[in-house]
Amino acid sequence: MKNKQLAPGMHDKLFKRAQSVYQIEMRVSNFLMASGFNRIDTPMIEYAGVFEDELDNHNYHLFDKHGDLLVIRPDVTQSIARVVATTKVTLPIKFSYSGKVFRNHDELKGLQNERMQAGIEIIGFDAAVAITEALDLAKSSLHLAGVKDYRIELSHAGILHTIFAAFDTAQAERLASRIKHKSITGLTEFVKQNPSEFDAFLRQLPRLFGPADKVLAEAKKLVTNPEILAGLAEIENLSHDFALSTVDLGMLAKKDYYTGVMFRVFSDKVPYAFLSGGRYDKLFERFDAGAVSAVGWALDVDAVYEEIRQDIVFDGGDA
Repeated sequence: MKNKQLAPGMHDKLFKRAQSVYQIEMRVSNFLMASGFNRIDTPMIEYAGVFEDELDNHNYHLFDKHGDLLVIRPDVTQSIARVVATTKVTLPIKFSYSGKVFRNHDELKGLQNERMQAGIEIIGFDAAVAITEALDLAKSSLHLAGVKDYRIELSHAGILHTIFAAFDTAQAERLASRIKHKSITGLTEFVKQNPSEFDAFLRQLPRLFGPADKVLAEAKKLVTNPEILAGLAEIENLSHDFALSTVDLGMLAKKDYYTGVMFRVFSDKVPYAFLSGGRYDKLFERFDAGAVSAVGWALDVDAVYEEIRQDIVFDGGDA
């Protein structure tokens, strides 16, 4: 018998939720276009190779009539990278977008598989200028969306990239696993077996999380590598622009194309980040276009609604 119920992880939006999500999306999108960003709309369905090198079970897959594997987009950034790499778009350029993305989460996690996003990509500009502009626009967008209280969490992909480069592939994979699980015992054991200039830093890495000023001051005492010190300085400069900023130096990049500052925005009401982004110079290599400096972020509009829903006055129903 055909299943006629709502698919797991999907959500019908009605009344207050439908209207509010739409209004948030429009306010942010119109602001970004007014700020000089070119609106872009990419296909909902792409070839699997745009998003993955190996089969990712968290993506929604289907086959076309020719037998080619397709994916319902889990991310807009990679679609935009394809556009830049495979068309005659002239760099530098700034894009803004909004639309739905789909990820097949484990049902027990209680996460929605269908999310509305709005975001930006600043491509081919000076990285320092781009990251500052991106964060300024993020603050303005959050204000327009009605988000009042939040904290930003900062990290830097280049710091761990520098450390991983000191080890062979197998060692780096073991190290990444220990960092992911914030295992003090595991990292201490790894350092004993694989000594390097980063021993003191790695032993303390699970503890290098918290208020930006405190964490960065401690981290500087543990390392002398100039690339890592430069990354710490970049984080420190950006942290001053926010009323409440934290740092997690053990944050592993969700995508391997991230190369610089990464950031996530949280609040006490929503248990996951409702805005995230960073610098990603390596993404365009996926499309044989070479390295291109780029910075972007995505705002989870559905999560923003959950953050502000109690403040929204609506006379109709609530769904």
